[in-house]
Amino acid sequence: MLREVEGFLPYLPVLLRRGLPLGLELVEFGPLLYARRWQRFSTMTPEDGVRYLAGWQEAGGLRAALLLGLRTLVFLAFYQHPDVLAALGVDWEGRARALTRRRAELLDARTA
Repeated sequence: MLREVEGFLPYLPVLLRRGLPLGLELVEFGPLLYARRWQRFSTMTPEDGVRYLAGWQEAGGLRAALLLGLRTLVFLAFYQHPDVLAALGVDWEGRARALTRRRAELLDARTA
C-alpha cells in the first residue's frame, strides 16, 4: 500500500508533496507530544493506536486534516489496485472503449 501511496505523491501540489512526509513523521513520533507516551505510533498496540488516531481526528485543525489526507490517499491507492478493481467488476479500459464507440456512432448518425 505504501508503494501505491508513494505513486500518488508526484501528482500532489508542492506543499502536500513536501508536507506529507513531515506529517507522517509527526504521526509516528506524535505520541511523545500529544499522548505523553514514550513510544512511537508504530510500536503501539492496535487499541492504543486507534485511540491515538481518534484523538487526532477529534483535535480538528491541521492534525485532523493530515489524517484525513492520509486516509484519502490510502483509499485512492487501494481502490485503484488492479486486483480490487477486478473484484469490484470495474473495467476502465472497456468503459472507455464503449464510450468512444458510442460517441463515434452518435457523431456518425449526426453527419448522415
